[in-house]
Amino acid sequence: MQTKVMAAAASAATLAAALAGLAAPAAAAPTTTFTYWTSGFSTQEINTLDSAFHKAYPQYEAQGQYITKSDEYLPKVIAALKSGTYPTVLTDQNPSDLPLIASSGKLVPLNGKLTALTNQLYPGIKNSLFYRGKQLGMALSGVGDIALFYNKADFKQAGITSPPKTWAQVSADAKKLTDPSAHRWGFYVPLGDAEWISYDWEPVLWGFGGSLLNADQTKATFDSAAGVSALATWANMIKDKVAPATSFAADGNFDGPTAFSSNAVAMITDGPWLEGEVPKGLDYGVAPYPAGPKGPSTNIGIGVVALLKTTPAEDAAGLAFIKFLASPKEGAYLASQNGGLPDSPDQLNQPLLKAAEAKQFYNVFAEEERYGQVRPITPYYNAVSEDLWTAINEALTGKMSPSQALATAAKQADQVLAKGA
Repeated sequence: MQTKVMAAAASAATLAAALAGLAAPAAAAPTTTFTYWTSGFSTQEINTLDSAFHKAYPQYEAQGQYITKSDEYLPKVIAALKSGTYPTVLTDQNPSDLPLIASSGKLVPLNGKLTALTNQLYPGIKNSLFYRGKQLGMALSGVGDIALFYNKADFKQAGITSPPKTWAQVSADAKKLTDPSAHRWGFYVPLGDAEWISYDWEPVLWGFGGSLLNADQTKATFDSAAGVSALATWANMIKDKVAPATSFAADGNFDGPTAFSSNAVAMITDGPWLEGEVPKGLDYGVAPYPAGPKGPSTNIGIGVVALLKTTPAEDAAGLAFIKFLASPKEGAYLASQNGGLPDSPDQLNQPLLKAAEAKQFYNVFAEEERYGQVRPITPYYNAVSEDLWTAINEALTGKMSPSQALATAAKQADQVLAKGA
């Protein structure tokens, strides 16, 4: 009898424990929600990214917010930093914003946090993320660079069988391609008062072995012998009348797309967006940006993503989001959506980019990324660039020699950089 009572008691205890387990299920892990700001993602991209991120990281939830267009983005970020209303993550189309944001003390350097993903980037892109020893952000896929467009019919008429590979060959071919009777020049040298002038010339400088600034970005170095030779290359083509002495800038586009689309010039350096300007029936090709005596180069434009200090939980979530955006799969998605290029070779193997690679000239632009460079992310870049494009125009219009123009610009740039230091 006692045994039966004990057995019944044990059974009751077991049942009570089971019922208690059913009545008090284990609490679900809390979800950490954070926000990120963007000036470049569409609503569809934001929704797609937020959903995919939550699926990959169920413990986190991202809430993307389109804030404003690119040229109004930084003032809004600065105001938010001052008022304490800033998000956990920023995506930014202007990498040179990062040092200024870092000066607030609220940006989290990424040194050692994304080492493997950072090392996978193309070298020029990787190097551009560091400012005075600190990695201020991570690159966003969907980058752009520039190459050489050439008119195949003009080349055939001039007896030229292949596009030029160097600036010396560009100058020589430009002479053969220039036809005054047809009002056609061999090459287009951009003129005007805009950032494009600096952007398009910088890879000429790099190809000649020059640099924009010294290693710690405190002094201009573009007035070197390499810089003078690089600028003389452009100036001499205008002087020799194988490039137009007037600008074809239109509707704010200083790259002069109408010069090539109207066949006023046989060659021009520009980005993949020029393909949309070329009229149907114009037979053209795209070749790598011309190399200088020291090797090939191109200028790469990138976007960046950065982490701001919030709470430990949100910081962890934000860092996971940056890793997510930098992964090969998501990087390929971003590039496929905006029509840009990947920021690492690994992304080219992703299925989403296979269709892009099938485009006629996609791989020309992608291949250049192996040796391209990115403008330095000093917060004073805009001022330095304005000094530089002013000098370039002075030399191209014959108001100063290349050496005088660059020396003047370097002196002005040094004054700006010294104030910053």
